[in-house]
Amino acid sequence: MRHIFILFAFLSIGCTRNPERIIDDAAQLVAEGDPDGAAKVIRRIYDPEELSDQLSARYALTVGRIHDLKGEALTEDSLLPGAYDYYLGDGAADADRAMQATVLAAKYHWWRGDKPQAYGILEQAIEACEADGNRQAAVQMLPTLCMLAERDNDFERCERYQTHLSEIDSANTERALIYRYNIGLVKYYRNDLNAAREILSDLDKTAIRQDSAFYYTYFLRSYADIMSDAGDQATAIALQNRALEHFAGKDSSEMSFSYASLARYHLLRGELPIARRYLRQARETADATFLGDLSHAGYYRILQILTDYASTGSFNFRDWAMFVNDLQAAAEDRRKITQAKEESNRWLAERNMQQTIARQRMQIAALCMAFLFIITVAGSILFLRHRKRLLKEKTEEIETLRRLVSESQQASEQKDDRFFKKIMLQQLGVIRMAAANPTAANQELIKRMTAIADKHIDVESLLDWDDLYRTIDYIYDGFHARLQTRFGSLLNEKEIQLCCLLRANFSTKEIAIVTQQSVRTVYQRKTVVRQKLQIEEKGDIADWLSV
Repeated sequence: MRHIFILFAFLSIGCTRNPERIIDDAAQLVAEGDPDGAAKVIRRIYDPEELSDQLSARYALTVGRIHDLKGEALTEDSLLPGAYDYYLGDGAADADRAMQATVLAAKYHWWRGDKPQAYGILEQAIEACEADGNRQAAVQMLPTLCMLAERDNDFERCERYQTHLSEIDSANTERALIYRYNIGLVKYYRNDLNAAREILSDLDKTAIRQDSAFYYTYFLRSYADIMSDAGDQATAIALQNRALEHFAGKDSSEMSFSYASLARYHLLRGELPIARRYLRQARETADATFLGDLSHAGYYRILQILTDYASTGSFNFRDWAMFVNDLQAAAEDRRKITQAKEESNRWLAERNMQQTIARQRMQIAALCMAFLFIITVAGSILFLRHRKRLLKEKTEEIETLRRLVSESQQASEQKDDRFFKKIMLQQLGVIRMAAANPTAANQELIKRMTAIADKHIDVESLLDWDDLYRTIDYIYDGFHARLQTRFGSLLNEKEIQLCCLLRANFSTKEIAIVTQQSVRTVYQRKTVVRQKLQIEEKGDIADWLSV
């Protein structure tokens, strides 16, 4: 039986999933920068709406971070506001997740078009963090505000956020330089060229050069373009040549971009041959991947058109039309690719659902089989126990009958218990009862009972209690007559019969056999007799009545 319960437990465990473990594994993959792997893991949770509030909030954060890392829209992450509410309430003690929920909830509202709500969530959180002295949390959330404002082309707001960020994080000198650089760019986009030139010129003299990758790839080029837009083409050319020297022989794409920028600067100075030469070099050094980027390809195409127009006073519209057609074709291709990907994802989701349903059906079937097996085994055990109990009872009945027969064989015509048992056995007709089960033991019993039967008495008749009462009175000095006189109105017939059998020294099992009652029933009748006659619970009924 123990093995059955182990099997049932194993099947039950196999049919369950641990959502907390799944979320932990997915979150770990997100932390390791593997959003695709995390997405595969988190999809093993099929019913997020059934999760507890805590796990639902963690699930929403994990899915939101996956989408955010992959650059996907958060429009469908409808659980994020609930996670935000949870971590501002019951889960407020978890500061890290509370901050993640705040940032992701703001992005969710931004993607849904509710820009005021997005900005309001972050601004309120930053204000609360600063009031609590937690500037680090404010530093971590402010870049998101800057990014949202930049995406909205709200450069006034973006400048305010960047300035605030530089003020509260001024202790970190490396980041402070980046903040100043970003402020300079925002000034440029706000058309404040003088302020932008001043900031970037000052930064060019500082430690920002120590970060060579950032300096040459971003800062120097931005600085050169701003100087060009301000009309200082000479400085712009010098700055771009510095970047070109840095990337020479190292990165052809970066060299190509520098050549294109130089072509633009010289074009603005009216130096058409030099501009055409740099534009040719830009195309020669650019690889297919670089030109495959539509923003780069469009930039190069415009430069070509402007150079042609400056040289000849006209430009070939066919080239521009082809470029626009390429843009449309690329957009259509992206749409078809996205549609195909969505269809594939739908198909995979449907297939996974079918597989999940099939697995669940198998698990349910296994559980049903296990349940039926348990019921069958339990039923068999109960049946065997019942049969064993019945067999034991029948064995005890046979032994009791053997003892009765043995005693009655020794009976004489004298007045004693054995004589009464002989008379009762003769009246009982147990020969017929034993003959109904013709086992070897019962055949032997029938022979012995037949040997003690009085041939003047019909042994197959039922008990004749009138005759038995007379026998009781004969053997036990009028016991039945006295019992009837004293308690005839109190005791019923069955109870009087019980008292007579007890007086004849019949045991409980013997009474059960000769009266065809269960042992439990005989005990109950004895209890009722004691209560009626007010005899103690353990008192002997026959002795009490004989007094």
